[in-house]
Amino acid sequence: MERFLITTSTVAILLVGGGSVLTLAANAPAFNAELRRGNVFDQPILAVGADMYDRASYLMQQAASYIRADLLPYADDPDRLTAPVEVVAERGSQAVALMDESLSLNPGNAHAWAVMASARIYSGDIEGARDALRTSWELAPHNFSLAPERLDLALVLFDPLTDDVDDILTDADRAAMRRDLDTVIRHHRAEDVGFYREELELSGLDLELPQE
Repeated sequence: MERFLITTSTVAILLVGGGSVLTLAANAPAFNAELRRGNVFDQPILAVGADMYDRASYLMQQAASYIRADLLPYADDPDRLTAPVEVVAERGSQAVALMDESLSLNPGNAHAWAVMASARIYSGDIEGARDALRTSWELAPHNFSLAPERLDLALVLFDPLTDDVDDILTDADRAAMRRDLDTVIRHHRAEDVGFYREELELSGLDLELPQE
C-alpha cells in the first residue's frame, strides 16, 4: 500500500510538472510562433534569448525597438539622421500597441511603464506619457536603474519652454523627480550626477534640489 501511495504521488508530481512545461511552451514566444511580434525591422526573434521565454518582456523589447529606431538612419533615405515626423509617430503608435499588450500581462513592471511613457511621447500622446511616467514612479520610487531614464523623460514632459508646468507638475511629480535625482546621487557616477543637476537647474523647474 505504501509503495502504491509513493508511486501515485510520483505520477501526480510528474503530471503537474509536465503540465507546467506545456503551459510555459504555450505562453512563450520562444515556443509559440503565434505569440511573436515583429520589431521595427520586422524581426520576430530577440537577440536577448531569455526574453523569448517571458511574453511580457518579449513584447516590451519589441516595443523598445520602435522607440530607439529614430536614432538610426532612415532606411528609405540613408542621408537622413532621423526618420520624418510622421514615421516617428507611426513607430510610436506601434510601440504603444505592443506595450498595451505587455502591460496587460504584467502591469506591475515599473520599467515597462517607463517604456510606455517613451512610446506615448513618440506617438504624440503627451498626457498619456505623463500618466505612464507617474505610474512608474509609484511602482518603484527608489529604483537606481530607472532613475536616469525617468529624469530624461521628466525633462521632456515637464518643460517650461513648451508647457505651463504650474498647471501640470504636481507636488508628487516634484517629489518623484527629487527622489530620482537623490537615487542618481547615491548610485551613479559623479559626471551623471553633475549632468542631471545642471539639466534640472537649467530647466527652470523649481524643485528644491538636494544639496551637494
